[in-house]
This record gives sequence, C-alpha cells and structure tokens, in this order.
Amino acid sequence: MAECGRVGPGCGWARVVVVVLTGSVLAGCVSVETIKKQEKESEGYYQQGLSVLETDQQRAFVSFQKAIQAKPDNYDAHYALGSIYFLRGEYDNAEREFRTCVKLDPNNGDAFNFLGRTLLMQSRLPEAVETLEKATSLPLYASPDQAYANLAAALDKRGDTQGAIRALQSALKIEPPKVPRALIYFELGRLYMRLGEDGKAREAFAQAKVLDPQGTVGAEAARMMKQLR
Repeated sequence: MAECGRVGPGCGWARVVVVVLTGSVLAGCVSVETIKKQEKESEGYYQQGLSVLETDQQRAFVSFQKAIQAKPDNYDAHYALGSIYFLRGEYDNAEREFRTCVKLDPNNGDAFNFLGRTLLMQSRLPEAVETLEKATSLPLYASPDQAYANLAAALDKRGDTQGAIRALQSALKIEPPKVPRALIYFELGRLYMRLGEDGKAREAFAQAKVLDPQGTVGAEAARMMKQLR
C-alpha cells in the first residue's frame, strides 16, 4: 500500500477526491454569491415598481415581472403583480399570482384574502368562501375584518344572508379596523332590511350615519332609513 507522500495508486485517488471536493466547495460558494446577486436584483426591481406604481402602472407592472424573473419566489413581487392584474380585471392571471403567494407563505392572510376576492369576482362562490374562511382563521392575520367583509359578500351572493350577517358582525369585533365601520354597518342594515327586520336595519343605518355624517355612506344610510316602516 502506498503511503502518504509516495507515488502510488492510493495517493492518485486521494488527489482526485481532494480536487472533486474542492471544486464542489467552490461551486457552492459561487451559487451562494449568485443567489445573493439575484435577490438584490429582484429587490431592486420590486422597489422600482413600488416607486412608480401610483404614477405609471405599466412601468410598475414590467418592474414586478422582472423582479420575479430574477427571483421566482419573490412573494412581494407576485402579490404586487396579482394586484395589478386584479385592478385590470384579468382575474385568471390575478388568481395565478395569488395562488403562488399562498404557496410561498401559507400563513399570510392578505394573500388568502385577495385570492378569495379574486374567486368571488369570478363567481366561484364555494371556492371563494372556503378561501376567505381560511384567511379569517389565520392567527397572525392583522386585518381579518377585510376577509370577513369579503366573506360576507360571497355568502350574500350565494344566498346565505344569515351567514353574511354573522361575517359582518365578526368584522365589527376586529381592532383596529381596516374596513370603515360605517360601511360594515351600512351592509348590515341592507341585509337586515332584506330580511324584513326593520328595527335592526334602522339601528345599523343609524350607526352608519353617525360614523360617516358628511360622507356618501352616511347619506345613503339616511336615504335607506326613509324606506323603512
């Protein structure tokens, strides 16, 4: 057997192993640097998109696409792109982006909420209800009243008025609220009115008026109250 330092088959194989291992380590280092570069590039495109989103939606759209090309698992870029698709009424594309979001971060309530809202706009009511209920159940979701409001809309559209009322009542319990309380009370009044529960409808509309005395919701609530018995 050849000893270390001597020429022989054993030392030859040792050199091969060392070279292979060294090459693997170097390749790993290159991969880490490449990943960091891609992340930085992707974040740059994403921030660029955010900076022009309000003034140049198309430019922002392209920037978000580039961010995803640089880093396919950039959650924020997928969410932003999905939001633009939603605003454009391209619900199939919006659904694709939000489904990617929930896969990347299955505990993110915003992604489930927007996915549910997208399904609602497509009148895919059972899927919308299931998705929005999932959003409301996530313990770390900071603004579940948004999901409750969308859930109420989906249940209402499905013909479940009582379920919609319960969802809106749940929305009212969330602090701090993201959905204007006046709007929640107005929707409650409208649903109670449909059920013929004029007393409850009047109370809900009155709350909407108090919370939005000079706004359109308050004015519409006052108009609806005049139709009650």
